[in-house]
Amino acid sequence: MSNNSPRRVVCKPTWVANSFLIRARNDDIQDLDPLKIQKLTYNLHGWNLAVTGSSIIGETFETWPHGPVCASIYHQSKDFKFRTISGYAQDIDPSTRQQPATYVNPADLSFYDIFDRAWERYKSYSGQQLSDFTPAVGTPWSYASENVLQYIPDNIVRDHFIEFSQNVQ
Repeated sequence: MSNNSPRRVVCKPTWVANSFLIRARNDDIQDLDPLKIQKLTYNLHGWNLAVTGSSIIGETFETWPHGPVCASIYHQSKDFKFRTISGYAQDIDPSTRQQPATYVNPADLSFYDIFDRAWERYKSYSGQQLSDFTPAVGTPWSYASENVLQYIPDNIVRDHFIEFSQNVQ
């Protein structure tokens, strides 16, 4: 007996961040700073959970004081502070010791289906505007914060985005 359902690929957060950087450059969006890339990635993560039921990002978002944060993206982009990110995130390949800048393969249509929709929905917001949405009362971040959780549970994020989709026309 075989399972013919498509296998969901979990992406490194840096691949997702780089995919956003590439799309921003292609669309001439020039305000992709560390805060905005965090919130774009979080929203993509939430929508993917709501649509597919599974995580697209191989890291759990943490409950930081001002909202959800993907630590690896934070550490890759923190040197840009409040400035537009001008370089790609890089990971060390343990076999070659090189630091390639990797992104999600454009042939991954299941990834880009949700990515494109999230990008179109949120690209015009600033990082601060996107950040203002995430720590509000009733959000996954507020739940995790109130319950003193280091990580925001994916099931709470999924349920939030499902509920949000039902209230948005």
